[in-house]
Amino acid sequence: MADKSRDISIVVVGGSYAGAAAAKKLADLSKKGYTGLKVTLVDEKSHYFHAIGFPKALVDAKYAAKAFLPFSAFFENGTQHQFINSRLKSITDAHHLELENGQQVYYDYLVLATGGKAPGPINVSATSKDEGLAEIEQLRVGLQDAGSVLVIGGGAVGVEVAGFVAATFPQKKVTLVHSGKRLMPTNFRDGVSNGAVAKLGQIGVDVVLNERVELPSDFGHNAHVGHKVLRGTSGTEYPSDVQILAVGFKVNSAFLEPLESKTGSLLHIEDGPGFIRVRPTLQLDSDSFPNIFVPGDANDLPMTAKYGFKAEMQGGTAAANIKKLIDAGFDQSFSESEDSAIANAPALGKWSDMVDAIMVPIGPDLGVVQMLKVALGGSGIANFLVRQIKSKDFMLWMRKGYFPNKQQTSGQ
Repeated sequence: MADKSRDISIVVVGGSYAGAAAAKKLADLSKKGYTGLKVTLVDEKSHYFHAIGFPKALVDAKYAAKAFLPFSAFFENGTQHQFINSRLKSITDAHHLELENGQQVYYDYLVLATGGKAPGPINVSATSKDEGLAEIEQLRVGLQDAGSVLVIGGGAVGVEVAGFVAATFPQKKVTLVHSGKRLMPTNFRDGVSNGAVAKLGQIGVDVVLNERVELPSDFGHNAHVGHKVLRGTSGTEYPSDVQILAVGFKVNSAFLEPLESKTGSLLHIEDGPGFIRVRPTLQLDSDSFPNIFVPGDANDLPMTAKYGFKAEMQGGTAAANIKKLIDAGFDQSFSESEDSAIANAPALGKWSDMVDAIMVPIGPDLGVVQMLKVALGGSGIANFLVRQIKSKDFMLWMRKGYFPNKQQTSGQ
């Protein structure tokens, strides 16, 4: 085994589910003899936002304030690890990247957990807590004043948003329109979809399936407050005072351009959202950059792998593989002879998506669940499990463990 105490620089770009999991596991190695290891977490936002909890944050201002946690509190005091509040501009080569603030950063290993952009404000675009809260508040005020709400997209997020809006504002007309023949991702059983339709109906949500809403070219990638009449492909018109997009996903991969120029090959998929190509080990799909890993929503794994808890698992896989490379001294040999290092690299673990589980609150009291292959859609057991496990705070309590610097967390 190589000298564990040597200087090792690991950069993690993106501090959401995959990035936070990878950064935390790698930083913990410095307590286990890897005394020269330094983790740098880079994120364009000053605060982590618990995006899973957006449906609750949308209708509960106090919860929204708690859902932002400062990255300045991510690492324990007295460690060599650091947070840089900036945006990734480009990856210049196998050991260097450039940030929007002009910094050039060296890395032995790079974790690209840049994720993807869901429609705002489900994916808060603001880079500070105050601006993020204002973004959500604007939509919340619009909901309070609205007579009707249109939610577009019937995946888990769309179902949760429609459910919490309807439960909080029972006097408003809430319509959920979905292009598929059933709600929820297709890898889940019909019982989950049927249960979601039934329970949304219990709280007054009108669910429309097999209908694609035609969005104007100037609609953008955000929710809208203001009366609009949108038309479906069937010709049906959907008038509403607030329109919330819960469909559509974009990935930024422009920072890969220097690497693509060096290799002469595309490292991302041009069609669709622009996912970054990875190998089963979650390494970037290129022989030239075996020290770069891409866990989470930015990679080209199937959409069934793009959930918060699965992103965390991928972050763990990336961290475990980097540890294997560190233990084998890969970073030492890679800096001297890339070909030799690659030829003698240790076998790495492969990401395996073995779990099809989901828990979807429909307002604070109802919900649907699938665990392994058992669907609890229309049952009261599902309601009980959702109330006990998720709908209270969307498991925000689990995230707070990632931010151990309590002094900096309080009041920020």
